[in-house]
Amino acid sequence: MIKPGDIVYLKKTKGLIKEYEKITSSIGLVIKEIRFKNEVPQFYVKFDKQERPLWYYQHHLCKITEERK
Repeated sequence: MIKPGDIVYLKKTKGLIKEYEKITSSIGLVIKEIRFKNEVPQFYVKFDKQERPLWYYQHHLCKITEERK
């Protein structure tokens, strides 16, 4: 579950080969979240190479998690 304050990266969602390939070259910070009843949540994300934040759907983002051994 993604929430404001999380660090995320973008999933590649277009193309014929490797449709859901992960793009880890740029990471972003989730600033805001908007949820409406019966709709996909949207997140306002600022990526390092963008001038201003943009809105992304939840299924286009992947949360970076800490792995512990």
